[in-house]
Amino acid sequence: RPSLTLPPNAEIEEAVAIHGGSIEGYAFHGLELLQSFVESRRGGATGISSVELLEGDALMQAAKNGRWSREIADAAMQAERTLNEPVRGLGKNLGKGDIPTEPSHGVLVTYRDGLRGTVLKYGTSSHRWNFACRLKGEPQIQAAAMFNGPWGNRNLFKALSHSVQHFFRTGHPPYPIERTLLVSGMLDAAMWSHELKGCRINTPNLEWSYSPADFSAFRETGASWQVLTRETPEEKGFEPGDEDLLKPR
Repeated sequence: RPSLTLPPNAEIEEAVAIHGGSIEGYAFHGLELLQSFVESRRGGATGISSVELLEGDALMQAAKNGRWSREIADAAMQAERTLNEPVRGLGKNLGKGDIPTEPSHGVLVTYRDGLRGTVLKYGTSSHRWNFACRLKGEPQIQAAAMFNGPWGNRNLFKALSHSVQHFFRTGHPPYPIERTLLVSGMLDAAMWSHELKGCRINTPNLEWSYSPADFSAFRETGASWQVLTRETPEEKGFEPGDEDLLKPR
């Protein structure tokens, strides 16, 4: 929110995705968020030339040097700040003061076609998923904060289950599985960069392309949240059936 659908074959000049989690575990999801938007740009998913992970002063110096855009990152965070908390359902999760102004670390991705992508970590909220990008010839930055559902990230796992069921029924993946392979390679390179104190990692193994797929049939548009609201008591466990049956005897 606000609703963001990039035009087909959009010419993206630079893109930023934001999360609030750990370096490895949540950078993976941040890279997925980034890739799910940029893979449909003009020319499609062209592959990755290099990856690096920077922290603290090195990350901020990279911004001063124009290697990633503070303006685009600020727009992504502003999308989160301006949301109505009761509508978004994140008031109890974020808490006051948990929207910092500076990122602590970031993954800088250089694509083969010259696109710059950055995944930044702001704060410690596991419910923070923001995206922003600049389109060629358009002064207005496109930005949105992702609403993960009234029950937070648990809603995302329900969507994942839906996709898994579709795959079992049809034998066809509902999204390009090449994205998972590419993101896994990006994360591997990022962790090597982290181990080598921010060294840029060239990625000839990731210089391959794939075609995006239409995932709109699986995208949550809010219909289920009319039934499952913030006031709906959340299950405490994931196990099906009577919880009493699961207690040790």
